[in-house]
Amino acid sequence: MPVAIVYLNKSLCGTRRELIETECRYFAVAHGFRIARVVVESGFDVLAWTLRKLEMLGGDAIVTPTVEHIGFRAPVVLERCGLMVMRPCGWYRRGEVDRWIPDTPEVHR
Repeated sequence: MPVAIVYLNKSLCGTRRELIETECRYFAVAHGFRIARVVVESGFDVLAWTLRKLEMLGGDAIVTPTVEHIGFRAPVVLERCGLMVMRPCGWYRRGEVDRWIPDTPEVHR
């Protein structure tokens, strides 16, 4: 079973963090993934650490509620692993930088 990490930005979750985390878990499991860890960014950029941790775990993807949670850094993520976005629903494979990923800065399109 493929392995994934859920990535949340605390400031975007508000009081609904537990609900959003649960939704991400169910979303990943419904697509055949096992969640190895949940990472909540809270003021410090931990995306680079998360990508290294995913690699150490032999992981395949990061799951996030929206692209906004990874700071619109989908191209950076896709260089190292797949990306599953809940809203709008999308599955982006490693190495396939899709110019239609919502809110991707123009420099990466």
